[in-house]
Amino acid sequence: MSAGGGQEFERERRRALWALLEAIERGVVDPDALPLLSLINSLRDCYTTSSCSGRIQLAATRLPGEKTRMVVVAKWHEPVSVQELREVLAACKHGDLWISVQGPILHVACRGLGPALRLLKAAHRAGLKHSGLLWAGRRVIVEIAAADRVEAPLRLSGRTIVDEGCLGEFVERLNAVLRRTKGRLMRLQSALADQPREIQAEHLVDGLGA
Repeated sequence: MSAGGGQEFERERRRALWALLEAIERGVVDPDALPLLSLINSLRDCYTTSSCSGRIQLAATRLPGEKTRMVVVAKWHEPVSVQELREVLAACKHGDLWISVQGPILHVACRGLGPALRLLKAAHRAGLKHSGLLWAGRRVIVEIAAADRVEAPLRLSGRTIVDEGCLGEFVERLNAVLRRTKGRLMRLQSALADQPREIQAEHLVDGLGA
């Protein structure tokens, strides 16, 4: 990479880190993702551009995937209780409701293919099997993602699909998938923390000080 390209990467990296700190201050970054975000952003050749640590989401939609028509009714980034879900369902008047467990997804900009492939290898070893390269140009964008997912209807045309008798077990299974997928992020965090120190640079806050 040319000197000019390296300087541009550093400028973009600095802007991204400032944006992350502002998002943290606004409370819009998942708290359980912060240790991993800080670790990735301490690598001199990487910085994060977006993140979600995984969630359970309840949405009003006729069919999953209709983002322009979908209304997000509730979302939880930690395991949900039966009572929480029951209360949301009781208050919701939508005739069609789908609940989903969505795995973590992070986007990381890397300074070249080498750092991107090292990060991708660590993600795959952590069980984040849907991770891959999104773009290779001035910078290489890595998407870190898990295959874990659940999508099921709770209400269709006003009819309850999951009855009260099995709601407890249903919620237990949802939470189990959420915990499993978040555990993959923890394994990635451990793997990156064990990398040789010479490929790591300043910590997140230190990198914003100069």
